[in-house]
Amino acid sequence: MNHQAKKRFGQNFLRDKNLLMKIVRESNIANQFVIEVGPGQGALTTFLASSAKKVIAYEIDESLKPILDELEEKYENLKVIYQDFLNADLSIYKENIHVVANVPYYITTPILFKLLETKNIKTASLMIQKEVCDRLLATPNSKQYNALSIILQYHAEASKMMDVKRHMFYPVPNVDSAVIRIVKRNHPLVESSKEDLFIRMVKEAFTQKRKTLINNWHHGFDIPKESLESFLIENGYTKDVRAEALSIKDFIKLVGMWKYD
Repeated sequence: MNHQAKKRFGQNFLRDKNLLMKIVRESNIANQFVIEVGPGQGALTTFLASSAKKVIAYEIDESLKPILDELEEKYENLKVIYQDFLNADLSIYKENIHVVANVPYYITTPILFKLLETKNIKTASLMIQKEVCDRLLATPNSKQYNALSIILQYHAEASKMMDVKRHMFYPVPNVDSAVIRIVKRNHPLVESSKEDLFIRMVKEAFTQKRKTLINNWHHGFDIPKESLESFLIENGYTKDVRAEALSIKDFIKLVGMWKYD
């Protein structure tokens, strides 16, 4: 079947077998329960089903059913569900989940948050836009560093598995890609009672990147600037410090010392 890639679903199909095998091998999913997001024409799915104990593939484009039906017939451990992954109830799965996906660029962030918020997802290997990968892995005092960089590092240890040039896809996208490897942490870095506050402090800190931490927190939490200035100085920071200068350890320290309701 000759399937026409659909722009509205962000479809770009990867067909290089050596690269697909490398992704599966470095994802460490042998004999594991795997969820694939967007199997497309099944190029990656084939290698996943050959290695994993079970593969559940979520596909939003039902016109791919004739292709994926053939794969389901070939692999008893493969089940394709025609549903938007973002609407899928993952709580029905009671075992540890490992996600492997060639993620449509336009829904990278909501997919990432769903993965981070789903407790029984333990690892993820995601093909994403290279620029987004660089932002997620960014370090303090770099242009790419943002709230999502810290939130990801809070939930997981992350690293780049490989870069992938745009010409390896069909149709060829306008940008290069990269595969990011995410391994969820077993234990939270802050007390569970302060986790929501930690996330909010990070998000508010980066609301306007050019503004100081005091300005952003003043507007986000409605706390007097003088009080925030004293709080930062007491904890060893200057009054004009910006969020981009703080590491995840700094935010963990500050949430531990936070004294505002």
